[in-house]
Amino acid sequence: MPPEPRKTNCRFVAARIRLGVPRADGRRVGERDRQVHFVSLPDDRPAPLVLRTLCGDPLAREVTELLDHIAGMPCVRCLAHVPEARRAAHQSRRSA
Repeated sequence: MPPEPRKTNCRFVAARIRLGVPRADGRRVGERDRQVHFVSLPDDRPAPLVLRTLCGDPLAREVTELLDHIAGMPCVRCLAHVPEARRAAHQSRRSA
């Protein structure tokens, strides 16, 4: 029987920039700009104004959509950090 997953004080969600948002270079966000990033959000607090992705990219909350599933191309750097982030979440839960 597989081990029961441990409850942590955070959750991982998929997030991406909304279509049509103005970029710093003047053009609007298109489909090719919309990688799906992964964000660790605390269960006990609202989402912060700036979301920090697992790969380190900041996403402004007001122009970011939180997804309940992966819809689009995932960020490879975020995917590489998922095991490390899960381990850190479990360790912080144990020490609390």
